[in-house]
Amino acid sequence: MENATVYLLKQKDSSVINYTSTNKEGKFSLKTNELTESSILKIDAEKLISYSKKFDKINQSIDLENIELDKSKITDIEEVKITVSPVKIKKDTIEFNANAIKVRPNSNIEELLKNINGVEIDNDGKITVNGKDVDQIMINGKPFFDKDGKIALKNIPADIIKNIQFTTTKTKEEELTGKIPKSENTTINFNIDEKKNKGFLSRLTAGYGSDKRYEGNGFLSYFKDKTKVSLVLSSNNINSQGDSGDNTGKNSRNSQAGNTMKGIQKSTTIGVNYSDKLSKEIELDALGITRTNTNLETASKVAKTTFLTNYNLKTNSENQAENESEQYNFNSSLKIKPDTLSTIYFSPAFSNSKTTSFRTGKSITFKDDELLNESQSSTNSNSESNNFSPNIHYSRKFGKKGRIFYSSLNTSISQNKNKSLVNSQTLFYVNGAEDVTKRDIRDQLTQTKAQNNNYSFNAKYTEPITDSLNISFGLNYDSKNSINDRTVNDFDKITGQYSNYNLVLSNNSDEKSNQLSPQIGIELNKQKFNVWASLNVNFTDLKYNSIFNGKYYELRRNFTLPDYNAGLQYRLSQNSRLNIYNSASFTIPSSERLIPYLDESNPLVTYRGNPDLKNVWSNRTTVYFSNFNVPKNLNYHFNLTFIYSNNDTANFSYYDDSGKQSVTYANISGNKSVNFGSGLSKTFKWGENKFTVSPRVNLNYRYNQGFIDGQMFTGNSYTFNPGINLTYDRKDKIYIKPSYNVNYSFSDYKNYNTESVKNTYQTFRLELTNYFLKTNLVFENDFEYNTSSNIAPGFKKDFYFLNTSLGYSFYKKQFTAKVKVYDILNQNQSVRRTITASYVEDREDLILKRYVMFSLTMKLNKFAGKKM
Repeated sequence: MENATVYLLKQKDSSVINYTSTNKEGKFSLKTNELTESSILKIDAEKLISYSKKFDKINQSIDLENIELDKSKITDIEEVKITVSPVKIKKDTIEFNANAIKVRPNSNIEELLKNINGVEIDNDGKITVNGKDVDQIMINGKPFFDKDGKIALKNIPADIIKNIQFTTTKTKEEELTGKIPKSENTTINFNIDEKKNKGFLSRLTAGYGSDKRYEGNGFLSYFKDKTKVSLVLSSNNINSQGDSGDNTGKNSRNSQAGNTMKGIQKSTTIGVNYSDKLSKEIELDALGITRTNTNLETASKVAKTTFLTNYNLKTNSENQAENESEQYNFNSSLKIKPDTLSTIYFSPAFSNSKTTSFRTGKSITFKDDELLNESQSSTNSNSESNNFSPNIHYSRKFGKKGRIFYSSLNTSISQNKNKSLVNSQTLFYVNGAEDVTKRDIRDQLTQTKAQNNNYSFNAKYTEPITDSLNISFGLNYDSKNSINDRTVNDFDKITGQYSNYNLVLSNNSDEKSNQLSPQIGIELNKQKFNVWASLNVNFTDLKYNSIFNGKYYELRRNFTLPDYNAGLQYRLSQNSRLNIYNSASFTIPSSERLIPYLDESNPLVTYRGNPDLKNVWSNRTTVYFSNFNVPKNLNYHFNLTFIYSNNDTANFSYYDDSGKQSVTYANISGNKSVNFGSGLSKTFKWGENKFTVSPRVNLNYRYNQGFIDGQMFTGNSYTFNPGINLTYDRKDKIYIKPSYNVNYSFSDYKNYNTESVKNTYQTFRLELTNYFLKTNLVFENDFEYNTSSNIAPGFKKDFYFLNTSLGYSFYKKQFTAKVKVYDILNQNQSVRRTITASYVEDREDLILKRYVMFSLTMKLNKFAGKKM
């Protein structure tokens, strides 16, 4: 029996001592130190009765000889109820036992992920598992507030989780019909321990610190079989995104590595999530309501060099802004099974947001050392948006296995309104003197309104040809209607009102498109592999009417465009997978790029459409391989992606003598990119020690053609990104996690003013946790060093960052008092260099600086009448 899971447990608390799995011959070897206390050996295999054997002590090597597993054998020790192995692999699902994963005390489930081999979470919160993107996070197989799982990751405690499952993301059709998933993405599902699935769970944190920094978090949850009610509360001014408050503050970290959270934010969130089985036929998967208020203060300084054919433009700019927003979100999903063969899934969602913002900015542009233009502006705006999307899915299975009918109706209705007061002044210079004929002064009231109504109907019938081969016929219909209106009025000094209609900047448009797509697909599912292919033909009717600068524009076009996708999933062994995907499709240029109107809403950039643009065709091929070797505690993966584009839409731009840019669009063929990524993770165990080494590397090449200053250029861009993570854990004593990452980028150009641009960015991080007084006293440190080889004058090229905290748990660990210092060295900064085909930009943003925070956390958990 290959891949049976073998693990040794302490009898007193069922904690895992060590684990492995059997090889192709059914053999295994499990190492452990001498044990003087009772232990239990368990062996699990799919569809077979588990084997258990008790040892009073282990002080010498033991030969277990032959062990037989079958459906009738009774386990040696019936009172042992542990059924979850440390690691279990079943088809395309990998399952980890949460009890075997070491995390800091009071951790949330995000910390569980960070301590699983092969899982990476970047500074933007993007999660990958063995190189595959995670696009859905579930709790007990259901969404928790929303499918991206951000609220769940930050608030659900790790100690109530039984296991974590990684599986291929399913479409709603695959979920309801039971078809094999074909996505390139991964879904993570956290299952709550059944013993803790009936009771009450709470966690409350309150903290206050220097510079009036504060945080307050609450998570309350009630579980009873299928009934689950959760309440989330959060309020802070330390950039925390609904975090539980139990770390050293690294979630509010903004660094050169590219965290999207810039500035200083105050936020308050309250949310309720409810799920239940309402009857035998009706199940409420999720009902989530959240209200979020935020106040975000941002400031930035930018130095940008634009490469032209004969000279360079250098632009220095500064911006400041403050945004106040209020948002309501409602998400729900209802599953109805009127009979054993039919399923109806209804998932309406609604959101409303209101935002008030104030923004100021200024910029100055030079041609070498010659002043070309300078500008300053201020904008006051109020906006409101509403989105409603009621989606319904229906699945029907028939008597013959594999014969299925599926249909869905997806609707999206949105409305956005904005009112802005704009004051700006843009001056242009010739030989150091202002050219008053080009002066651009604006004092305007701009009102915009956008209405989008999208409807999509899908129907598919699947007929089995054999037990493993089936063919499907489908029909998709998409209808889109977009109405946009922009009204600009200049200030009238005589009336004191914004009453002068600005014909040049005002416009409106109405776009309608209908697409009918018949589809045929074939699928072959075998024990070792799955292979599929599908072909669509898209018949599109596009109508576009607009008025710009008082001139009427009309566009009528019809398209008949094919697209296809094909794939192979091959199981080389129980632990190894090889996936190959290939797809090709056409993209119709947006109507705004096709209509030859002149858009002068930006004083420094004008845009004009090109009615001769062709449809973009792109082809994408991905090869992915992964191996998870349980006996050797080794997993590794690699992925290779190639993308080729024909008739790519590129900006065709040129600059006049004053540095003003004019942009239109043109087609370019031959752009392509290649990306290779690979990672490995190996764990070594001895006694109470565990050491993991995880090297990784990413290589990217892009061949890019484009236009700059009216002239075509060619660019070759290379990125080399190696890195390594190390983890050492000595149980309840010390936890160390150092990591090092290098990002080297290089670009060379032909037919261009600049021949090459390069930059090297390096990051070193260290997480250190020390446990004292039987883990009641925890000392945590997070250190980071960043350096860039090439940065503009006025920007700091490197810095150090250090967080530290000391926490003490008391009263049976129900209370934790903590003091943490964020950015001890007071060097925190956000500086980034961005390299593109046409410019290099260095940017520094306002960021949270040093503070000291004192906090108290209270936990009260009661499961099945017993306090935990």
